[in-house]
Amino acid sequence: MKIAVQLFGPLAEQAGRSRLDVTPAGATVGDVVAATGLKLDRSVRFALGTDYVDASTPVREGDVVSLIPPVGGG
Repeated sequence: MKIAVQLFGPLAEQAGRSRLDVTPAGATVGDVVAATGLKLDRSVRFALGTDYVDASTPVREGDVVSLIPPVGGG
Protein backbone atom coordinates (compact mmCIF):
# COMPACT_ATOMS: atom_id res chain seq x y z
CA MET A 1 0.00 0.00 0.00
CA LYS A 2 1.45 3.37 -1.02
CA ILE A 3 0.64 6.48 1.04
CA ALA A 4 1.64 10.07 0.24
CA VAL A 5 3.01 12.15 3.10
CA GLN A 6 2.85 15.95 2.86
CA LEU A 7 5.50 17.77 4.92
CA PHE A 8 5.56 21.38 6.08
CA GLY A 9 8.13 23.80 7.53
CA PRO A 10 11.08 22.21 9.32
CA LEU A 11 9.86 18.70 8.49
CA ALA A 12 10.13 19.44 4.77
CA GLU A 13 13.60 20.86 5.40
CA GLN A 14 14.59 17.74 7.36
CA ALA A 15 13.43 15.48 4.51
CA GLY A 16 14.79 17.73 1.76
CA ARG A 17 11.39 17.82 0.05
CA SER A 18 7.75 18.55 0.79
CA ARG A 19 6.27 15.18 -0.19
CA LEU A 20 7.24 11.57 0.45
CA ASP A 21 5.66 8.38 -0.81
CA VAL A 22 5.93 5.57 1.72
CA THR A 23 4.86 1.96 1.99
CA PRO A 24 4.15 1.46 5.71
CA ALA A 25 4.47 -1.91 7.44
CA GLY A 26 0.99 -1.48 8.94
CA ALA A 27 -2.17 0.39 8.16
CA THR A 28 -2.38 3.34 10.57
CA VAL A 29 -1.21 6.94 10.53
CA GLY A 30 1.40 5.94 13.15
CA ASP A 31 2.75 3.27 10.79
CA VAL A 32 2.97 5.86 8.02
CA VAL A 33 4.84 8.28 10.30
CA ALA A 34 7.28 5.52 11.31
CA ALA A 35 7.89 4.68 7.64
CA THR A 36 9.06 8.25 6.94
CA GLY A 37 12.06 7.83 9.24
CA LEU A 38 11.70 11.46 10.32
CA LYS A 39 12.37 12.64 13.86
CA LEU A 40 9.17 14.27 15.06
CA ASP A 41 8.51 16.50 18.04
CA ARG A 42 5.49 15.56 20.19
CA SER A 43 3.76 18.75 19.05
CA VAL A 44 3.50 17.63 15.40
CA ARG A 45 -0.13 17.11 14.37
CA PHE A 46 -1.38 14.59 11.83
CA ALA A 47 -4.06 15.16 9.21
CA LEU A 48 -5.70 12.68 6.87
CA GLY A 49 -7.11 14.64 3.97
CA THR A 50 -8.55 17.75 5.63
CA ASP A 51 -9.23 16.24 9.08
CA TYR A 52 -6.90 16.17 12.08
CA VAL A 53 -6.42 12.58 13.27
CA ASP A 54 -4.37 10.61 15.78
CA ALA A 55 -1.74 7.94 15.18
CA SER A 56 -4.23 5.07 15.50
CA THR A 57 -6.37 6.26 12.57
CA PRO A 58 -6.50 3.67 9.74
CA VAL A 59 -5.15 4.56 6.29
CA ARG A 60 -5.97 3.17 2.85
CA GLU A 61 -4.16 3.00 -0.46
CA GLY A 62 -3.92 6.47 -2.01
CA ASP A 63 -4.51 8.44 1.20
CA VAL A 64 -2.54 11.63 1.87
CA VAL A 65 -1.23 12.09 5.42
CA SER A 66 0.02 15.55 6.37
CA LEU A 67 2.56 16.13 9.14
CA ILE A 68 2.00 19.60 10.53
CA PRO A 69 4.51 21.15 12.95
CA PRO A 70 3.45 23.93 15.32
CA VAL A 71 3.36 27.43 13.87
CA GLY A 72 4.51 30.37 15.93
CA GLY A 73 4.62 34.04 15.39
CA GLY A 74 4.17 37.28 17.07
